[in-house]
Amino acid sequence: MDLPAPLLIFYGRNDALGDGLLRIPALRAARTAFPRSHIVYGSQGKSSLTGMLHKHAAPLVDDFRTIVPLSAILAEFARPGGRTTVVDFRAGVPGLMVTGLQLFGRGVRYEPNFAGHLLSLRWGTRWTLRPEHNAWRYHRLIERLAGRHLPFDHRLDVPQAARTQARRLRGTGDRPLILLGGNASGAKFMSEAQVAAVAGNLIDAGYQVLYLATPGDGPTPQALLARESRLSVIGPELGLGVEAFGDLLLALGEMAAAYVGMEGGLGHLFATVMTPTVIVNNGANLERWRPLSNRVEVVTAPRRGRTANVADTPVEAILEATHRLLAAGRRDHADLGLLS
Repeated sequence: MDLPAPLLIFYGRNDALGDGLLRIPALRAARTAFPRSHIVYGSQGKSSLTGMLHKHAAPLVDDFRTIVPLSAILAEFARPGGRTTVVDFRAGVPGLMVTGLQLFGRGVRYEPNFAGHLLSLRWGTRWTLRPEHNAWRYHRLIERLAGRHLPFDHRLDVPQAARTQARRLRGTGDRPLILLGGNASGAKFMSEAQVAAVAGNLIDAGYQVLYLATPGDGPTPQALLARESRLSVIGPELGLGVEAFGDLLLALGEMAAAYVGMEGGLGHLFATVMTPTVIVNNGANLERWRPLSNRVEVVTAPRRGRTANVADTPVEAILEATHRLLAAGRRDHADLGLLS
């Protein structure tokens, strides 16, 4: 009788868009290193890997179980005599230690996301420091399992249909395209005044500017167009589903000279097509959360007491960073035909 396929379980807390994107390189590495394993992705809460990113994650994962305890996933999938490995993407040493103790003696290999990997050290395994960036942390866990170096690939593919739609939205002009994003939750959203001022400056400089109306707090298309009528806006009025809208954003990112917006999921999304990016950061640890594209300018939001709001960031600082990024692109990549 054949033994069951080795079981590989990934487990996380909640995956916002940025979290899911940073996990994809590890999932790709796992599918490469363990082609015979049955791979399950589970989480305590919702996951973008079953939402906007599902089409990208589906070839890498056999079963998804979101909003499900790890114990329930083990009870469903683990089989007597089979090999089971749990890769725990969650952070927080106390919680990881509790999970490790719960799994002790159950024949489960447990790879937690411990700082420095010190507590997951095994005999015969060389101890190495955990990478600073979250995406490389997750990927390193898979390399430790495999015992070898593995490809790291954070890119996403763009369907031709999305490219066609993006070209149609852009029109026939030859002005370089800049994407703006300002909607977010909490202290991350940009104000109407910021977006309108940034857009107006860039339009005056000869760029085509497209505002991406995404979910969250922040400027409404109507308010923005009242302030800056030359601005173009895309959003829910297109009537696209969440995956199709994500594809369109990727296609626009491919052709854009830059994306300008707050630190968060959109910045990580555009990094998968290597869009040059300006992000306004209101306090995220960028060693852990920096977008994985090659050209990123960071503007730090001013702190007012214990908090920092993106909406308080001077427009001048955002524009200086944007023009600096664009000038460097013209200098270093003149063959791309960016505006001089």
